[in-house]
Amino acid sequence: MTQQEKEIRNALNQLSILEPTAAEAPHPAGQMLARVRQEIDRQEEDRLITRFGRFMMNNNRRYATVTLLLVLLFGAAFSFPAVRTAASDFLGMFRVQKFAAISISPEQIAILQRVAEEGLTPGELEIIEEPGELVPVESLAAAQAQTGLTNTRTLPGLGAPAEIWVADGGNGRLTVDLAGARAIVAATGADPLLLPDSLDGAQVDVTVFAGIQQQWADGTMLMQTASPVVEYPDDVDPTVLGEALLQVLGLNEDEAYRLARSIDWTSTVLLPIPQDFASFNEVTVDGVSGLVLNSLSGEGSASFWQKDGVVYLLLGPGMGTEDLVSLAGTLR
Repeated sequence: MTQQEKEIRNALNQLSILEPTAAEAPHPAGQMLARVRQEIDRQEEDRLITRFGRFMMNNNRRYATVTLLLVLLFGAAFSFPAVRTAASDFLGMFRVQKFAAISISPEQIAILQRVAEEGLTPGELEIIEEPGELVPVESLAAAQAQTGLTNTRTLPGLGAPAEIWVADGGNGRLTVDLAGARAIVAATGADPLLLPDSLDGAQVDVTVFAGIQQQWADGTMLMQTASPVVEYPDDVDPTVLGEALLQVLGLNEDEAYRLARSIDWTSTVLLPIPQDFASFNEVTVDGVSGLVLNSLSGEGSASFWQKDGVVYLLLGPGMGTEDLVSLAGTLR
C-alpha cells in the first residue's frame, strides 16, 4: 500500500466517526412535523401566560415599582403568593374579598412610567421577607403539606395537572414620605392635598401567603392562595386615599369622588387594566362575585375571585368569558 493510499484510508476512518448512529438518524418527516407543532402550541401557551403575567407583574421594573408602591400606599394589594409578622400598632385591616377593575389609558401609563423614571417614591419600602420562587412538587398532597393550604381545589374534569408548583409567602412594609407621595399624585395630574398631613410617617404592612399553582397540558392554569392582608393606622381614611388613587389612574375629580364612595376600600382590590391589553367584566364565578379579563388579541381570559378566604386566579388559553366561568364552576 502506497503512502497516498494509507493517507486516504486514514481520512476515511476519521470521517466514519461522523456517521450518525441509529439513535442519531433523521426521524420520519411526519414525526418531526408533529414535534414542531407541539412546540409551537407550547410556545403559544407560554406566550399567553407570559402576557397575563406581564400584566400582573409588569416587566418594566420602574413602572412595576411605582405601581406597587401606589397600591401599597392606598391600602390595597394583591400578589401571588406570600406571610407576615403581625404588628400590634396596625389597627385598620384590609383583607382581599373581591376585585374591581378600572381601565387605564396608554397615556396615563406613560405618565406613571415617567414618574418612576424621575425617581419619585411615596416612601421607604422594606421587604421583610421575600416571597419564594415557584418550586415544582410531585402532587397536590405535597403542595398542601408545604403551604398549609388544606382546602386546595383542582379541576377534575381536566384530569391530573401536568405540573404543580408552590411558593412561600412574604411580607413588606411601606413607611410613607408625604412629600414624595404628594409629588407623585401631583405629577399625574391629581390633587396632592387629597393626602392628609397625618399620612406622613405612617406605616403600611402587607402580607401575602404561600400559594399553589397548577397547570394542565392545554395551558389552563389555576393559582390559589390565602387572601392577602394589608394593615394600616386606624386614622387613615381609605376612601380618601382611594379617591386619590383613582385620580392618579386618570379619572377626573368628579368621577373619582363618586366611584371612591361606591367601593368598599377595606375589602376590594382595584386592578388597573391597560386599555390596549384587555377588556373586563364583573361576573358571578364559582358562586361569588368575580372579575374576568379578556385579552384583546383573543388569546384567552383570566378570572380573579375570592371565596372562603382563598383568592383564585384562573387562566384559560383560547377561552371566552362564558367558557372560563363554566370551567371555574367545576372546581372541586
